[in-house]
Order: sequence, then C-alpha cells, then structure tokens
Amino acid sequence: MTRKHAIQARNKLVARLPNPDEVLRGSLLQRTLHHSSGCPKCARGEGHPLWVLNVGYPGGKTRQLSLRPDQVPQVRRALRRYHQVKETLEAISEINQSLLRLDRDQSKAQERSSGSPPAVCSAASPMA
Repeated sequence: MTRKHAIQARNKLVARLPNPDEVLRGSLLQRTLHHSSGCPKCARGEGHPLWVLNVGYPGGKTRQLSLRPDQVPQVRRALRRYHQVKETLEAISEINQSLLRLDRDQSKAQERSSGSPPAVCSAASPMA
C-alpha cells in the first residue's frame, strides 16, 4: 500500500465515525426481579422482567443501571455505535502502523542510496 492510498483509506474511516456523544459502553441484560413475599406474580414464579445496563470498570467493579422499557432501543443503538467506533479506531490504528512502516522503509532506502548515517529525528510525521 502506498502512503497516499493509506492516508485516503484512513480519511474514509475517520469520515465514517459516528458522533461520539451517541455511544455507550457496556452490556444490555434482561433480568427477572423476584420479591421475597407479598407479590402474587412472584409467588407464581413469574417475577418482574427488568432491563439493566451493566458496565465493567478496572478492578473487577461493575455498575448496573436499571432501564425503563422505552430506553432499551436507545441503549441498543448507543451500544452498537460504541462497537462501530471501537472497530473503526482499530482499523485507523492499523493504517497508522502501516504508515510508520512505510516511513521507516523509505528512510532506510534513502540512507542506503545516499550513504549517510541514519538521521536522529525525522521531520515527516507519519500521522500527517
């Protein structure tokens, strides 16, 4: 892949990124709540269905947020967007690694052809 093609591919990926204010990390779970006593529905073993957003944090900590049924579609969309953003960022990172390799290889080729010692600092940024 040439540098020009890599930058074009990266720019296309950046343009496809969804709006970051509409993303949500976590897992959507459906749980059943059972009251200990006094509820006929729970006494029959049915319980009460409940949607929960479960989010994990470092150290094994989790936070659960109970959701209203009308919030579930919104949460599903936001979770899907989060995964799209994450996948797109991974693809952009891979392209940036390719650009670094291309720049390194080009620098080595220039050193070999000119016979000069390796440069300490390169003015060209692979991220530009």
